Amino acid sequence: MKININKNTLEAAILLCNAYVDKKDLSTITSHLLFEANEDKLIIKASDYEIGINYKIKKIRIENPGFATANAKSIADVIKNLNNEEIILETIDNFLFIRQKNTKYKLPMFNHEDFPAFPSIENKNKFDIDSSDLSRSLKKVLPSIDTNNPKYSLNGAYLDIKENKINFVSSDSKRLAIYTLNKTNNNEFHISIPKKAIMEMQKLFYEKIEIYYDENILIAKNENFEFFTKLINDKFPDYEKVIPQQFKQEFTLQTKDFIDALKKISVVTESMKLHFTKNKIIFEGISLDNMEAKTELEKELEVKDDFSLTIKIKYLLDFLNSIEENEFKIKINEPNLAFVVSSNELEVVIMPMII
Repeated sequence: MKININKNTLEAAILLCNAYVDKKDLSTITSHLLFEANEDKLIIKASDYEIGINYKIKKIRIENPGFATANAKSIADVIKNLNNEEIILETIDNFLFIRQKNTKYKLPMFNHEDFPAFPSIENKNKFDIDSSDLSRSLKKVLPSIDTNNPKYSLNGAYLDIKENKINFVSSDSKRLAIYTLNKTNNNEFHISIPKKAIMEMQKLFYEKIEIYYDENILIAKNENFEFFTKLINDKFPDYEKVIPQQFKQEFTLQTKDFIDALKKISVVTESMKLHFTKNKIIFEGISLDNMEAKTELEKELEVKDDFSLTIKIKYLLDFLNSIEENEFKIKINEPNLAFVVSSNELEVVIMPMII
């Protein structure tokens, strides 16, 4: 293989693909990127078996077609330190040479034939959804997805596809986020997408994409890339039972004012008491090292009796930073029971803290 390619073009593609490699075991082929030069395009492949990408760079000068592999971190570090000019990539024996003017690097390669095969869309169902809608909806529930939870289903987002809507659901067992996308669907089904895949989808799913799935795999493709992720097969909890159906009190509050107050308290502590009175809301930080923080928000509320919620500040900030509206609602029953914050199609059920 021998190609000529612009440094910035190659660097951007390598950085994108590096998120898909195996970073734990550098002795495996999955710690390498696979380069395939053919006609006038370069395809860069990366996979750790759980997730993968084929990324295409078109209209480059290929002197000799062929294959190469390179450790993902090593080649990223090399390319990063070159000038923004044309680079030559060339394979000689079992090494990849990277040259630019008077600079030359030599990287060892693995056998490209050992690289894992990508799944095919054959015999898979088509998921009829706009890619930007999918990406935006997943982003709404991303903060509530857990990491390394023993309950495997909580390590991703659950998509409950119904006849006239899709519920995007996530939970870390302390909160439950539901975003509803109103959309007519031909089939009713459900899938669970891992958190890592969702984070990578945010970088890719802004173009028109065809999406396919079965019970194990989701594949997205267009003329510029092919993406796949394994799906979570663990059964997601019955989330609809968790959502309170009635509330004793409901308040409409200003998003910006509430965020400003929360940030003032978060400087000192992660947790706080939220006191509701008839004419104001008091934000009081809870700290174990004698630091104090307190601020107030003047607001006329229809409160029968003053009450307080003890909460983790991050949960409210995650919700408020996920919405675009100027107002949101908080719905409450008893101080020791789950309460709900909502704005249009996004709803988050939060368990108060017990101190």
